[in-house]
Amino acid sequence: MTNKQKRMLTDEYMAMLQVRICDMMQRYEKEGNPKDAMILDCMLRDYEAKQRLMMQNEKLKEVQSPFPPSAW
Repeated sequence: MTNKQKRMLTDEYMAMLQVRICDMMQRYEKEGNPKDAMILDCMLRDYEAKQRLMMQNEKLKEVQSPFPPSAW
């Protein structure tokens, strides 16, 4: 996967982020390192922000139409 593909908000990319978050959560639960908690918090905030962007993009796609407005 190239860097450009990693940056695109695809379902595959979001699934990869979920796996990373789950791995970090397990690591934090196992080791209890406060640094892991901080990293996990940042990962979750990043993931949620990307989800909001994806929802905004979907709403824009629904609103935008390939047809120009009618002049009736």
